[in-house]
Amino acid sequence: MTALKKMLKEPEAFFPPGYLYREERTAAGILLGTGMLCSLRFFGRLHVAVEELYYVDRIRGRTLRPGEVADSFLTLAGNCVFFFLPLYLFLAAMMIYHYFYYHRETKSIYLVRRLPEKGFLGKSCVQMPLLGMGAGMVVMIVLFLLYYGIYLLSIPAECMPRLW
Repeated sequence: MTALKKMLKEPEAFFPPGYLYREERTAAGILLGTGMLCSLRFFGRLHVAVEELYYVDRIRGRTLRPGEVADSFLTLAGNCVFFFLPLYLFLAAMMIYHYFYYHRETKSIYLVRRLPEKGFLGKSCVQMPLLGMGAGMVVMIVLFLLYYGIYLLSIPAECMPRLW
């Protein structure tokens, strides 16, 4: 818990020394938010899938089609994973940029390699991007669990597909 407090109070300690991290953090937040917003397309696909299960009868009104099977959850939500891909690519590129930051910006790569703390170079290059990737995965999993629950509530039991 103390590491989380330190990360929130002193985020510069998790980046290369002297690195302007605010722009990177903002860009990652924007990409995460964009992925979340684009994944909302699931609801449009779900609406179409539910509407295809019914027909309108003049006497009985909206009636379930006999023998109709809904699209699977993975068919409706599977493409939403790709909306988070720019975030992961950006964070992977930032790992590489952090390493080159020592070579080009500060020209301190040899000094950093001689520090008594072993692994400081690698840790400062990959620590925050990996944490960002982990946060993106947590958001993606929570969204997919939420979407799956909504899918189960929206599709009638007799129209459920066999697998996902």
